[in-house]
Amino acid sequence: MGCSLVGDNQQLPPTSYFESAASDDSDDEEQEFYENLLDECSNLSIMIPRTLSWHYRSQDESLIAFSNQEFYNSKLISFPNPVKDASRGVHFHPVEGGIYDRGGRGDNIREAEEIAKLTVQHFKQHTQQSLGIITSSKQQAKAIWEQLKQISIKHPEIEEFCQENSDKFFVKPIDDVQGDERDVIFLSFGFGFDNKNPGKLNHSFGYFSKKQQDLGKRRLNVAITRARCKFVLVASIKDVNISAGVSPQAALIKKYFAYVQSGGQKLDEKSDDDLSHLDLPFEEDIYQVLTDRGYAVKKRVGRSAYPIDLVVIDNSQAETEESLLGIVCDGRTYSEYPTARDRDRLRQEVLEKLGWRIYRIWSCEWDRNRDSQINRLIEHIQNLCNQK
Repeated sequence: MGCSLVGDNQQLPPTSYFESAASDDSDDEEQEFYENLLDECSNLSIMIPRTLSWHYRSQDESLIAFSNQEFYNSKLISFPNPVKDASRGVHFHPVEGGIYDRGGRGDNIREAEEIAKLTVQHFKQHTQQSLGIITSSKQQAKAIWEQLKQISIKHPEIEEFCQENSDKFFVKPIDDVQGDERDVIFLSFGFGFDNKNPGKLNHSFGYFSKKQQDLGKRRLNVAITRARCKFVLVASIKDVNISAGVSPQAALIKKYFAYVQSGGQKLDEKSDDDLSHLDLPFEEDIYQVLTDRGYAVKKRVGRSAYPIDLVVIDNSQAETEESLLGIVCDGRTYSEYPTARDRDRLRQEVLEKLGWRIYRIWSCEWDRNRDSQINRLIEHIQNLCNQK
């Protein structure tokens, strides 16, 4: 008889920290945490660790790409979208004039007001999408609830959505959201220039600055991985205001701000050389065949270790770079999937659910019957074009 213990040591252990009366901008070390059962068991020789590598939640790769690189050593398998969609992914919403009331209420009223406005906008435009608002502190969560109550007087239609303990909506401080997920997440960072030192940023970012057990970093990981479709960082500062040299926690926060401000593009991952390199000569041959015939083709599309080998772009949708066809081959990406089920069925099923049209080419067939394989591929692409 055996047992399985499931957990994630890059997220939060059990804690009663929010029951503490300590202020968010205190530099004192956190109170002692309960022993982490996951850590204890991982040290036992009889326990064999297994990593669950497939990531299904995020409907846009930018939602998980930062955490995949910074926390999971790029071992998670994520899946690209066939079209650029502004309603998905990571977004930055700057707040002008936001002041953090350090030593007072411990909140950022201007930011809370902006969050309330964004909430009204969300439920007017996307009534079917759930929304979660994550805050950096209990005080900021309270300030947002106060602003929501005020704004609902002018917009009573949002009252049915903005209910506490609702599956459709929540406002919670960071330590209360582990395990939660919503279609859209707003993160109210809260911290910024304060009333005590105008124009000078205090790099004490409350719970996000905690060093013990890397809990500050782990809180950031929890906060930025709760969204299925869209994540919006709402903040009164930008990456240029943060000094990476202050602490490892500040460096990570600065890096994430830069990532979100770039729309999820600025990430230390694949170089241009990596993107231009295909695994096998026959894949380069396919690329050359298609480009010689005037098709726009991208190589190795995707941000995880298992990209789509070749993607034909729909020329009629050039602005959105909508993908017409994804071509998968049996090169290194294919061979590194651990089982035939993963290689031949699961991956394609997930991609097709995201809207991809997938076409498979086997190297042996291409080598034996190159001309007929080319004709079949071109005919398939033309049929897709004619369906538009």
